Amino acid sequence: MNHSCIQRVNRLLRDGRRRLRSGRKALAGLRLVTGSPAADADCLASSIGYALLQSLDAPAGTFVLPWVPIPRAELALRPEVLLLARRAGLAVRCLACAEDFAPERLESGGGREPELILVDSDGAWLPADARRRIVEVLDHHPGARRPAEAPGARWTVEAVGSACTLVTERLLARDPGLLDAGLALLLLGPILLDTVLFASAVERTTPRDRQAAARLAAVAGVGEAELYVELLSARQELPGLGSPELLRRDYKGGEAGGLRYGISSSPVSLRRWRDRDPAPEQAAIRFREERGLDLLLVMIAYEEPGAGGFRRELGVSAGRHTGILTDFLRQEGLRLRELSAAGAAVRWFSQEAVEISRKKLEPRLRAWLEGPRG
Repeated sequence: MNHSCIQRVNRLLRDGRRRLRSGRKALAGLRLVTGSPAADADCLASSIGYALLQSLDAPAGTFVLPWVPIPRAELALRPEVLLLARRAGLAVRCLACAEDFAPERLESGGGREPELILVDSDGAWLPADARRRIVEVLDHHPGARRPAEAPGARWTVEAVGSACTLVTERLLARDPGLLDAGLALLLLGPILLDTVLFASAVERTTPRDRQAAARLAAVAGVGEAELYVELLSARQELPGLGSPELLRRDYKGGEAGGLRYGISSSPVSLRRWRDRDPAPEQAAIRFREERGLDLLLVMIAYEEPGAGGFRRELGVSAGRHTGILTDFLRQEGLRLRELSAAGAAVRWFSQEAVEISRKKLEPRLRAWLEGPRG
């Protein structure tokens, strides 16, 4: 497997580690490329691929660094991400992570402000002092919003299934030779995971996703279905993870209409979750209270090839807001079927509208919270 481009990425990562150890002055001219704290495969791979592209075209004196906005130890909660990264030849140990620095605390060097590029995220989760440093957003989420603190930032939000599709298109347009087998594999995996191997039922796939995946698979020399099954298996097994880890491993939060909300995504079915923890409801309530959330949704998505294929389940923990939130979810066409007992503190549902993912639901939830709720 040809790894010349992934080796170039690894040099970026190693140079970043060296500079971090050398102190603030070594970070002069920093251009940070990052995703969201979900830190899923799409976030990681797209930010790394785009950082490579940025490193080729950045002005002299600019230091480009991919950054993972979670603690390094949290990567262990994402076995499919680690599997993909290691198979691609990525130097995972050299990744810059949350404990290395905070973007809002970085100081200017040589008269230049640090710059921030967001991929697969609009940066809403960042503190205001970090958002003002955003110079570009490259995203595929329909609810993405321009950062008010950075009105001049370049803004690209396009409706595709994966941010890696957008990055692949830009790499191919710049120079097809930038895609070696390692980088192609790294970018291919998230496209397959995010589109559920192009499943029509989930309504995520566009022709651009298929075209990008076909180019990447040819360069990587792998079968799409085989890679998908391997990554899916790693993501759904999650050995040793209890309820707290399952709730935080793929979590996004925000604030709208004066209420704080959070959405946890889990690949473990409610039945298998109860095998690990007979009372996931208590864990969900603690998780919501510890984060000061008014509303918590637990969106479960998993695949059972021998039992109907792709499925979704939904948990609602919202205290006194549970009833009105559940009414909203029903009105949004999630086609919910109650699984919990009447009066349960956390309500569980089977979600028959499998095409409605967190990506689609979050902007609707935010708009509802910001409007009149009756």
